[in-house]
Amino acid sequence: MKVDFEAWVDELLAKTDIAAVISRYVPLKQKGDNWWGCCPFHHEKEPSFAVNISKQFYHCFGCKESGNAITFIQKMESVDRIDAIRILAAEAHMEMPRPEYSGSEGVSREKKDRLLGLLHAAARHYYENLSAPKAEPARAYLNRRGVDESLVKKFGLGYSLDSKEMISFLLAKGYTHQEMKDAGIAAQGSDGYYDVYYSRLIFPIINNFGEVVAFGGRTLEKDPDFAKYRNTSQTAVFDKSKTVYAINLLKKRKQRAPINYIIMTEGYMDVIALHKAGFDTAVASMGTALTWPQAKQLRNYCERIYISYDGDAAGQKATMRGLDILAQAGLSVRVVRLPDGLDPDDVIRQKGREFYAQLISEAETLPQFKINALRKNHDISDPEGKSKFAIEAIKVIKALENPVEREEYINLVRDITGYNKDVLLAQADITVAEPKQYESPQRASKPDNESVAESADPRKIFILASLAYGKSYVDYNEDLQFLIENDCEREVYEFAIERVRTGENRAPGSLFSVVPEKYSDELSEILAYEFLDGDGYDKYVACIVALKLEQIDKEKRKLAADYSEEKDIAVKKELAIRIAGLDAEKAKLKAQGR
Repeated sequence: MKVDFEAWVDELLAKTDIAAVISRYVPLKQKGDNWWGCCPFHHEKEPSFAVNISKQFYHCFGCKESGNAITFIQKMESVDRIDAIRILAAEAHMEMPRPEYSGSEGVSREKKDRLLGLLHAAARHYYENLSAPKAEPARAYLNRRGVDESLVKKFGLGYSLDSKEMISFLLAKGYTHQEMKDAGIAAQGSDGYYDVYYSRLIFPIINNFGEVVAFGGRTLEKDPDFAKYRNTSQTAVFDKSKTVYAINLLKKRKQRAPINYIIMTEGYMDVIALHKAGFDTAVASMGTALTWPQAKQLRNYCERIYISYDGDAAGQKATMRGLDILAQAGLSVRVVRLPDGLDPDDVIRQKGREFYAQLISEAETLPQFKINALRKNHDISDPEGKSKFAIEAIKVIKALENPVEREEYINLVRDITGYNKDVLLAQADITVAEPKQYESPQRASKPDNESVAESADPRKIFILASLAYGKSYVDYNEDLQFLIENDCEREVYEFAIERVRTGENRAPGSLFSVVPEKYSDELSEILAYEFLDGDGYDKYVACIVALKLEQIDKEKRKLAADYSEEKDIAVKKELAIRIAGLDAEKAKLKAQGR
């Protein structure tokens, strides 16, 4: 039987004690109808963070963060909505509807859990193997690279002793050869199944739930016929395009303190070296071009990201596409220029932490990086090369939405080429005085959201709050469509009507699961409305009448303007009739009080 997923989510929220969920992260004390604590989303000394159990809703009166149990888990655990639902469903002992939960390949949850259990057991055994006498080459390698025991433990490093030892261990644990193969650990050869990572240093790959989903294995032998790295291929629990190495450590780091920036590298050892040097927000992209799912994951942790790829790889087209994906995901991207031929691990070992910190401080913005990369590919001393460079650089600048940025980079191209600024502006088809208003970087990430919240009419907020909370003075048969201006207000209105129609006692906090995120501030303002003693039928009617009268006046002004410009007598007569009708409607409203 097909399950209505959103109805199922409502049921999950109804069964979830939001105060109990939040109290795992924030100490709460009950005062009246609410539970209060210090907000986990901004630093404060006096509690301004309220949790209302009956409304299934939290709201900070300081930073204005609001939501339900799902949005809270999303933010605290840095996961997307489905994964947050998955966490709450497990705690409520509710089975997720299969289409959303089983995955695109239709693999059962039972099988996934089985594979995750196998991978966890294998990771622990590889880690224990690193202490065995046979693992001396791996320990010597780590010692040469400056990886001490604390880093070994932090990253769960291990060693595969030979081709058969892990196979025997997992068989003894009750796992089958087929399960080992499905998990990406085993393959079948002429003499049976063998460990694909044999005689390699093991790097477990752990997702943001702390689950081992794959492995990377590095050979310690210098053999041209033996690949330096062996990585798990795609499995039912691992997709490298959706995975970020060390994301689990980034999550732990965020739970301790806010993250100012993330460093994205290419390799396991780069991440480990940076963590050792104190750059504990370093992660790796699994050796592939950055993807949209990876960008979305990173966006959950921080908005600023530094790309720190090898010095000889930063200009590759795949890298450039990845940088654009990060920018499109709303991340502020900067590129760290490493000395040619060196990777972050080399820089840390050869030049030290302070040198790398200086590179971070000098990192280029994405447009600057693109323009400088173009400059390297063209001979600026040659007229043809210089003109081609300018044309390509202007394409980069035209893609920028902020005219202040455009001005900055137009000046950069002018300084590089010596071309007249007016010529460059003409090439870009950009006028100097664009009639646009610009937003500060702090607001740029949620412009629609914040502008809605700032312009919200308090009368409308009161009406919508009355609808959301099912106040007795509301006439649910009255058509209030004239009030609706966006998807947030439409969802609140339909929520109220549907609740009356079905008789279901749905908590208003469930609206956070259906209202688009960009309207979260307006929804917060609606649901956080504090009803006063005078808030009742008379105020509700007065607010509706006032808004209707304003709408009529607005329509009248438009018709009057059309009337004054119209030359056709017949059309003018029609407009006059419509204006008179509005006057009659306005008088009727005033007389009836509605």
